[in-house]
Amino acid sequence: MKQLAFLCLGVALLAACRKDDVIICDPLATATFADLRAAAPAVQTFTFDLGRAQSLRTTGGATISFPANSFALPNGTLATGQATLRVRELHSVSDMVLAGLHTDVGGRTNALLVSAGEFNIQFWQGATRLQWQRSVTTANTPQPTLSTPVPASGLDTTRMFLWKLPFAANGALPVKADSVGWQPAALQVNPQGQFFWPSLPASSGLYTAVLPLDSISWTNFDQYWRPTSNAVWTWNQVRVPAGASESRVYLRPAGYTSLCRTFGTNDPTLWENHFPNGTDVQAIVIQIRDGQFYFGTQRYNWQPNVVMAPTLEALSSAEVVQRIRQL
Repeated sequence: MKQLAFLCLGVALLAACRKDDVIICDPLATATFADLRAAAPAVQTFTFDLGRAQSLRTTGGATISFPANSFALPNGTLATGQATLRVRELHSVSDMVLAGLHTDVGGRTNALLVSAGEFNIQFWQGATRLQWQRSVTTANTPQPTLSTPVPASGLDTTRMFLWKLPFAANGALPVKADSVGWQPAALQVNPQGQFFWPSLPASSGLYTAVLPLDSISWTNFDQYWRPTSNAVWTWNQVRVPAGASESRVYLRPAGYTSLCRTFGTNDPTLWENHFPNGTDVQAIVIQIRDGQFYFGTQRYNWQPNVVMAPTLEALSSAEVVQRIRQL
C-alpha cells in the first residue's frame, strides 16, 4: 500500500508542479500551504557574464565558483553572453519544513541524514535553462565548486558527503520522487576500476565540493545520522485528527539539523516511520481542515509500538510560520 500511495502522490505531483519552478512543488499543495512555501528562504539571483570566471556568494555564506565558458544550451552548444544564477539555500529544520524538503536517504532503511546545507541551484539565460559544459566537469580543467560554512551546531563528527535529489529535466519531480530521497552525488572511479565516494573534510571553516555534471538542481551537504552503535530501529505511529484536506507529518531527532518524512497508512489518521529505541524525537504535524491551519508538536523518547498524538492548535498561516521558525 505504501508503494501505491507514493505512486498516487507522484501522479498528482506531475499534474500540479510547474516544470521550471525553483521552489519544490507539493503534490497536494493549496493556496494556504503556498503561504508556508512563500515564507521559506527566498530565491537569490545573480546576473553574470558567461565569458568570465565567477565566484558568487549567497546571503548564507555559501560560494558557488566556476570557470569561464562553463555552460551549454540544451542542444549542447556553448552558451555566451549574460546569464542568471538562481539559488535557494536551506540551513535549518525550520527552513526544510517551510520548503517541504526532508533529509531521508533514497532506497535505504535505517538511515537518515543530518544536513550542513541544502541548495537548489539553477542557471538560466532568459527562458532557457543552462547545463554544465561537459568539459568543465573533467579533472583536466578548472571545475565548478560549492562551498558552505560548517554549522556551529546540529551536526556530529561523522564524515560529510555531497548528495543530490533525482530530479528530471528542468527541475520537475519525477513519479515517486518524494519517496526516493537523497542519493550520492559524486561517485568516482579509482585506478582499479572500483567506485568510491569521497568525503568532504572541513577546511578553514568550510565544506567544499566539486559539482558533478548533473548537479544543477537540489544539492545537499549531509552526513549520516549515527544514533548509537547496535541501535534497534522500531516502528511507531503518529495519529492526527480526521477530516483534513492535507496532513504533513515529520519526525526529527532532537538537536540535529535533520528532518524525516512519515508514511501514510490505510488509516488516513495514522502516519508512521521508524527510529532507534531511546531516541529523543520530535513529531511535527501541520494540517488543513475546512480551510483552517492546525499545528502541533510532541517530544518523545522513542519506544516500540507507541502511537503519538500531538495536540493541534488552530492558527493563522502567519502564526504557523512563526511556530515553525521556533523549531
